[in-house]
Amino acid sequence: MNGDFSILFQPLTIGRGMRKLTLKNRMVMAPMVTCFADSHGEVTPRLVDYHVERAKGGVGAIVVEAMDIDDQMLFHRLGIFHDRFITELEYLTTRIKENGAAAIAQINQTGIRGNLPGPDDLSKAKIRGLIEAFGEAAGRVQRAGFDGVMIHGAHGYLISSFLSPLTNHRRDKYGGNREKRARLAVEVIQTVRSAVGGDFPIFFRMNGDDFLPGGITLEDALVTASCAEQAGADVISISGGVGIMAHDLSLGDNKSYYQMIMPMYMPRGCRVELAGRIKERIHIPLSVVGRINDPYLARDIIAGKNADLVDLGRQLLADPYFPQKIAEGRMEDICQCIACNYCHGKRMRAVKHVHCAINPVTGREGEFRSIKPSAEPRRVMVIGGGIAGLEAATWLAKRNHRVSLYEKSPQLGGQILLASLPPNKEEINTFAEHLIRQVKKLGVEIHLHQEASPEFVLQQKPDVVVVATGGRQIQPAFPIDSKMTCLPAWEVLLRGNGKLGEPVVVLGGGFAAAEISEYICEKGLARDLTIVEMREAIAFDLEPSFRQMLIERLQSFGVKMIPHFLIKEVTATKVIGENLKTRRSLKVEARTVVVALGTESVGFPVEGLKRAGIRVLVIGDAQEPRGIAEAVRDGFWAGTSFA
Repeated sequence: MNGDFSILFQPLTIGRGMRKLTLKNRMVMAPMVTCFADSHGEVTPRLVDYHVERAKGGVGAIVVEAMDIDDQMLFHRLGIFHDRFITELEYLTTRIKENGAAAIAQINQTGIRGNLPGPDDLSKAKIRGLIEAFGEAAGRVQRAGFDGVMIHGAHGYLISSFLSPLTNHRRDKYGGNREKRARLAVEVIQTVRSAVGGDFPIFFRMNGDDFLPGGITLEDALVTASCAEQAGADVISISGGVGIMAHDLSLGDNKSYYQMIMPMYMPRGCRVELAGRIKERIHIPLSVVGRINDPYLARDIIAGKNADLVDLGRQLLADPYFPQKIAEGRMEDICQCIACNYCHGKRMRAVKHVHCAINPVTGREGEFRSIKPSAEPRRVMVIGGGIAGLEAATWLAKRNHRVSLYEKSPQLGGQILLASLPPNKEEINTFAEHLIRQVKKLGVEIHLHQEASPEFVLQQKPDVVVVATGGRQIQPAFPIDSKMTCLPAWEVLLRGNGKLGEPVVVLGGGFAAAEISEYICEKGLARDLTIVEMREAIAFDLEPSFRQMLIERLQSFGVKMIPHFLIKEVTATKVIGENLKTRRSLKVEARTVVVALGTESVGFPVEGLKRAGIRVLVIGDAQEPRGIAEAVRDGFWAGTSFA
């Protein structure tokens, strides 16, 4: 591939007046709610540390997350509805700018997504009051020292709901045709312009498509973008999708949500085509978001004139130094976001702080600023080359410990190699590849095909042993007739294209079982397939937007899914169980059963090591079977927990 990324680092000047804003490169940190604000909507040290780290990473501008223009106090979100917020916001902008990035503030009113009145419920006087609140908020943004303001007109919030024919049924000047539905956006932009003057940059974020029946389409967006430009916007920022409207899922559900925060099942750069069409219609710079986690993709978006700026969201959670590493030619050191949505899935809905599954420092930058090389390097053995072991080895080596890693299989990566085999999951393997590159670059001594027994460990005389032996598949506790073809789930993933005897019943319905079922169907290994699960839903443990897409695909293959199914036994021809709700007996015909009942820890005898004075740390699935985020966190802890 062509390694010239100079186009990503061409400055871009934004604005119309004497004080134009020049961004040093074409990469912008997209606004993402973190829940790091305090309960009063104020800036916290944690929020500052988080933004400073991204500014240090070389991004051209940071759009600070949505600030509420009225006093709603939602989700520990930032406020901008009173002058009291200015002082702390000024400190935030100073820290961002002194570390090399321009600072933009996003302002927002949640509307129906925050259970507030929407287009059909607001009087003209109320609308006028909201417009004025946007103007006052923008004035505070300017006084706080920001370099520009972004008006949030996307994702089903107030302005977006006025733009959408699905939620705007007004018959006055604020509803009807596309231009009338855009009137609120136009008047907000005009009012903000009056508040901040002619030379303060205004960004307008909008949906190129709602991806929701009856919602905003590209044709609507083309009109909105032109109206926003004429009203005084300096940059159009293109996104898509609508957040979940719990009170009415027809206005926003998991399906529209995964178009807003796209999981790994969706292609990289999935909003580029929309952006390119809109860019043809306007004469001001345009930015685009949407699974941009690859330097070549970012470069090609700009080079192809589909956008003037790339908005980087989750990628800067995974690797704040993405821009700097591109500039320095250190592509091999980039940790690419795997779009698992650990950051903005269940955590966000539970109003928890943003964290990243593959970057344990995200959201804890201040806590770990003091991590330094060890003054007394030790000999450390890491047993197991999965994610937890690799993460531990990486941090141990960074801190100058002498690290040797032992893996009994012929390759590093552990269960993530299996996790990357189901359809549309191959990108998850990029994280394993990243860690493998790091341990090799850091000089970790790697031993493959070597199982480390307690006796062997004692012979090596390490100072510290990190046990990361991982997990293994849980074996059924119920009887299975020997005449039934019974296959472990992992074996199915590894066997390739061998046909399975039908009907097939998958025993267990967690997310791994559901993904293996999809794998069986997509590979054509079987068509007649049933999943039985004792819990109330299939793939109940999966992030909601992922689950919605996966369930839809299983349904498209005709997979039968039976929840509340407690398995009693497997005969030569049937799976027999009981419905946990009705207590009725259940029988499902089968020629093949696939066992996908979960994972249990692989133990390792550590008492003898401890008696020998060796410090022992047990991490990852060896401690307790969990997910990637926990494996990474455990590995990080092991790598940084002793001097």
